[in-house]
Amino acid sequence: MSRNKDIAMARYLAGEMSMNEEIAFLDKSGSSDKQRSELRDMEKHWKYFDQNPSAKSWNTGKAWKQLHQRLESEGLLEERIEDTIIGRRMVLLRIAATVLLVLAVGIPSLYFGVIRDSSNIQLSHQANDGVSIVNLPDGSRVYLNKGSEISYQKAFNQQRAVELSGEAFFEVMADPANPFTVHSGDVAVSVLGTSFNVKQVANSPQVEVYVKTGKVLMSLEKSDQSVILEPEEFGLAENDQLSNSALEVPNYISWKTKDFKFVDAKLMDVLQELEDSYHVEIQSGEIDLSKMRITTSYSEQSIDAILETVATAFSLTVTHENDGYILTK
Repeated sequence: MSRNKDIAMARYLAGEMSMNEEIAFLDKSGSSDKQRSELRDMEKHWKYFDQNPSAKSWNTGKAWKQLHQRLESEGLLEERIEDTIIGRRMVLLRIAATVLLVLAVGIPSLYFGVIRDSSNIQLSHQANDGVSIVNLPDGSRVYLNKGSEISYQKAFNQQRAVELSGEAFFEVMADPANPFTVHSGDVAVSVLGTSFNVKQVANSPQVEVYVKTGKVLMSLEKSDQSVILEPEEFGLAENDQLSNSALEVPNYISWKTKDFKFVDAKLMDVLQELEDSYHVEIQSGEIDLSKMRITTSYSEQSIDAILETVATAFSLTVTHENDGYILTK
């Protein structure tokens, strides 16, 4: 940005341009998407300082003196501005503050330094009706199980961290310079780029972590305990202790994948698994399910299709009522 453009920008932000000057400035400064974006950033940051005087940490008198000396030494003032011209000096004081921001710190420093607190706004997403997909600012994707919630700061790309309540499956974009961390209960799960499931057990301090791909570091935030989990490993935080083992539950993330595998499984357990994964209610009335067992698998099928095959296998009838299903003989 040239010196003349700096001064023009300062006069525009300070509101000291005439209507014709402002129109000409906007036409000239907004000729590209990049320029328009830069201008919007500057306007946003200047308005923040106007509305938040306590955030200004410089001395305006000193700023004016330094700017005046700089402009004069570089030949940017055609004539000396006398201190007795009070009105003109007040205008230039406003311009001085803006020009110093543009010349001394620039947009990136202004944003990441002084304005950063305006980006500490918490954003949150909650899955109220079934599984919800959340696309994070860094390109990572989160599958929230029903009733679960995540929150993170608006300035997410500078520190990739989320708070999780409930259960979620994460597909994390790789970024070696900026690890991705999930905080859930008293547990922190840190990764660079991988896919994994985190579950905070309802009404319990217990937290479970399952790794699908890559590696994750699971640690307790209140102590120095940690464990590295590899693909198909299961981590458990319980009673202030960490443990890891091979995953023994074949349908652990079926709520997300909708892939199921049942081997000589009790039908009542199968129906419970389907209820939890599809968030529906399945009633069996007075049918005795205790002796019914099934071996089968399903891959990305609808709950209607699955229940039809189950009903056929056991000579039952399935009907769909409201948000649930009823099995009858």
